This record gives sequence, C-alpha cells and structure tokens, in this order.
Amino acid sequence: GNKMILPQSALDHLARLNISYPMLFQVNNESTGRRTHAGVQEFIAEEGMCYLPYWMMCNLALQEGQIVHITNTTLPKGTFVKLQPVLSEFLEISNPRAVLENSLRNFATLTVGDSVVIDYNDKKYEIEVVECKPSDAISIIEADVNVDFAPPKDYKEPERMPAHDTSSFQTKVEESELAAPEPEPKGPQLFGGSGQRIDGKAIKTPLSSPSIGPSAAPSVEDELDESMPWRRRLRNGVKWVNPPYGFNMGH
Repeated sequence: GNKMILPQSALDHLARLNISYPMLFQVNNESTGRRTHAGVQEFIAEEGMCYLPYWMMCNLALQEGQIVHITNTTLPKGTFVKLQPVLSEFLEISNPRAVLENSLRNFATLTVGDSVVIDYNDKKYEIEVVECKPSDAISIIEADVNVDFAPPKDYKEPERMPAHDTSSFQTKVEESELAAPEPEPKGPQLFGGSGQRIDGKAIKTPLSSPSIGPSAAPSVEDELDESMPWRRRLRNGVKWVNPPYGFNMGH
C-alpha cells in the first residue's frame, strides 16, 4: 500500500491538534519538488525517522537517509479513478480488475501522476494513476470509487488484414475461364464430314445431331415425291399425279 511508519512524537503532536480522521499526509521532496500523499500505518519508528514504501521513494526521487517533509492534510473522498498498467503483461492475469480492487484496499490515497506497485503471485506490476475525481488527490478509505482502465502503455493495436475484393476475384476467375482453350479431343474420332445423296436431294439431319445444326423444314413436294415416286414420272411430257393401277393394293 501507501502507508508510512512515523515516530511516536508525531502522534503526540497530532493528538494536540484539531485534525480530521483518518490521518492523511502530504509527502514532499523539497529538493525535486515532487509530492504525493499517503496514510499512516503505525507510530513505531525511531525519532527523526520515517519509513516509506520503496515505490513511493522512487516516485519522489528520494534516496535512503534523505530529508522529506510531511504535512497533515485533508483529501476528499474519491468517486472515480482511471488507471493505466505500464506493461501489458498485467492483462495476462485471469481477473486483473479483481486483483487491482483487492490490492487498492491497502491504499489510503491516490494521486494523479503516481505509479503504484501491486504484488501478485510473486510479481510486481506497476500501475499509473491517470485521472482522479473530484480532485487530483483523493482518499479511497471507505469510499465507493468507480475504476476505469486505460490500455497499457506498451499495448499495440493488432494490424487488420485488408478485406479481399470479391468482385475483382470473380472477374479474374471469369477471365481465366475465357482464356482457357478448349482441350483437343484425344483418341479415335468419328466421321465429322457430311454426306450426299445419290439423287442430289438435301440430307435430312436429325435434330439431336451435336455436330450439325438443325435442318430446314422439309418441303411438302419433296415428301409427296418420296411417298409417291410416280409423280416424277413424265408421260407425254405431263407429270402424272394419279397413282398407277394396283398401288397399295394387297396381293
């Protein structure tokens, strides 16, 4: 947490003053101008000595044995705080929000700009205080504080793959299909030519023939000539249209 150990004389001095509880303090490093806030854990330190958590000394740029100025203060109860993990490995914890809320119970105050350190599973995670409400320094003792998280400082958005243009893909497929030549038939081939009748008439091509297109409609005169061949017979130069005697008569 962020609680200090002060000497007994500090408690005696504070008891004679009209101070508010819980006891909160502003800690200043006058040589660097840095400041933060903290609570108190016990009054058992040697006279003239003060014990601070190591991460607080780092925030204040304090060295061991260096003089620090401590002042009693009053802070408003916090309503909102925004925190930002320094490293993204903090997000690898199964439930980082629960771990953080449980660790903050050991803290008395939060100050914007501080980097607090949380111990979990023998690891130390550094969390930076980005925003506090209603002021830059708040008390979180018996306070209902809404906690928000900012992305870790080293977090990078995953690169999005560009969406494929399906229309261009289909166009390329169609072009490849059109450009592909028809395979040449292999093996023995059937007769692909055309025939000719002896009498010089046009050959009637079946409609189901795949190699030759549909033939023209047959002529009525041609059909009559085939069914009645005597029509083409000439007698005295006149075409005979009546069937000869005995045609289609049974024997």
